[in-house]
Amino acid sequence: MKIIRLTIISAIVLLAILSCNQDSGVVTKYKGDQSQEELLDSEENDQSNDKKSFSNQVHTVIVDEVLPATKYVYVHVSEGVEKYWVATALKEITVGETYFFRGGLLKTNFESKEYNRMFEKIYLVSQFVPAKHGGSPTNATDPTTPSGNQNNEATVKSVKKVEKAAGSISIAELVNDPQKYEGQSVQLSGECVKINPKIMGKNWIHLKDGSKDDYDLVITSDIFVREGSIITIKATVVLNKDYGAGYNYSLILEDGILVE
Repeated sequence: MKIIRLTIISAIVLLAILSCNQDSGVVTKYKGDQSQEELLDSEENDQSNDKKSFSNQVHTVIVDEVLPATKYVYVHVSEGVEKYWVATALKEITVGETYFFRGGLLKTNFESKEYNRMFEKIYLVSQFVPAKHGGSPTNATDPTTPSGNQNNEATVKSVKKVEKAAGSISIAELVNDPQKYEGQSVQLSGECVKINPKIMGKNWIHLKDGSKDDYDLVITSDIFVREGSIITIKATVVLNKDYGAGYNYSLILEDGILVE
């Protein structure tokens, strides 16, 4: 009787385990009511059997086709001779333009119910960034001139003059004589007019203070701040920085930390 009872208990436990596994099983299809976080966070958190990550290098791609959905956008891209699909958070993406992304989670048999279409292979990407991202990512420019990215909203936006905190210099002072501050830690006070989070492991803060708003000053940081926030930040001045993948900056500030 004990043997029979143990056999029954073992069978029940096994069925429970299989049931749990089935509920949390392989996510191979996009569900119409799946949240943006579920789709894109899976790049880091998904434990599916079909999980296969892209290499963690920065990928430079050209957009061939765009299929916007309710919460996401499906993008057909070319990377050299290779062509494939990526899915990312809904945003405006321009056909023919160059974009960057890092990593990406491969999904197979990925269904879009909105398009009634099955993607045999698609990469889920959390950040899909235009080449015209701030500063002058595709062309190094003289640091005393505007960043050269006239299409960037952060470049053309002006802000009310921000009162400098004690110890801060203005963006105009920095931009007009960057060699004076090269390699030094400087303090700036301004408004975060744009932020591109989690690119190459950093948050890219676009700062303006009303002193030289035709220049798109970018600060990299581990700190996340909300757009529209007035902040005081310390960071190291770096000139002629090449991050690769077209991210070239004649002037950029690195390792920003907030000042209380």
